[in-house]
Amino acid sequence: MAQLDHYKTLGVAEGASADEIKKVYRKLAKKYHPDATGGDKVKEAKFKEITEAYEVLSDEQKRKEYDELRRNPFAGGMPGGGFSGGFPGGFPGGFGGGRGAGRVRTGGVDINLEDILGQGGFGDLFGSGAGRRSREPVRGSDIQTNLTLTLAEAALGAEKSFTLGPGTSDERKLTVRIPAGVDDGETIRLSGQGRPGPGGGPAGNLLIKVTVMPDPVMRRKGADLERDVHIAIDKAVLGGSIEVPVIDGSVKEIRLPPGTSSGQKLRLRGFGASDRKGGRGDLYVVVQIDVPKDISAEAKSLIERFAQLTRR
Repeated sequence: MAQLDHYKTLGVAEGASADEIKKVYRKLAKKYHPDATGGDKVKEAKFKEITEAYEVLSDEQKRKEYDELRRNPFAGGMPGGGFSGGFPGGFPGGFGGGRGAGRVRTGGVDINLEDILGQGGFGDLFGSGAGRRSREPVRGSDIQTNLTLTLAEAALGAEKSFTLGPGTSDERKLTVRIPAGVDDGETIRLSGQGRPGPGGGPAGNLLIKVTVMPDPVMRRKGADLERDVHIAIDKAVLGGSIEVPVIDGSVKEIRLPPGTSSGQKLRLRGFGASDRKGGRGDLYVVVQIDVPKDISAEAKSLIERFAQLTRR
């Protein structure tokens, strides 16, 4: 199956900045979000494509790997068919079994010598004392990975399943409970889910760096959320009830007071994001008054009369 061109999907140049990518994504997400398209399957598929593209291009490491893969589809394999005269820079970490031992980088690819030569690394291959030391119980190394969340998943918590190390001998599926209230850029640590410890030592940790995608509708400010709600001019003048979608997908009714101004904020208590103390922030509804551009002569006359009656 052909690989999607994420730059083309978002309509940005390859050298686009992170801010530019974020701005374009927000614009497209508003246009194709299922809440705005009424169940249109074609637009829903488009929304998934642009979200996938943003998930890759907004993450510095994922974008770097994606760019390398676009330039060289075989970049993920062993370069040059072997080691070609040794490892640049020697052997970082030495031959012992400590954290990071036996790992080198050649041709842009990280190689774990223990995976190739066995847990003893070069010590087992040459029969040296280093091999005997590697069998002593030591802590395994940590594994770092990235996970992208929606604003709702970050605000309320979620269960996420993903594959760690896809296509490798260490491939495994994990289901992780994301704590409610996690923020963009935070790292979640899962003890004992890293690499096994050589010589029967304890496993390292799994470090999950969280990226929270910008929401096309809501904005987050700590534990509070904010969203715009558009109303007609008569609602603003006379007041009345409106329905407001909240972060968990339900809809709440809110009462507009007569004489509501554009930009005025109304608060729904307890409908924001979760905080680390088990509470919830608030949702602030920002009123935006929609003024009609085309009106009939009769409507224009009534508005002029209204203006005369309300002029001070």
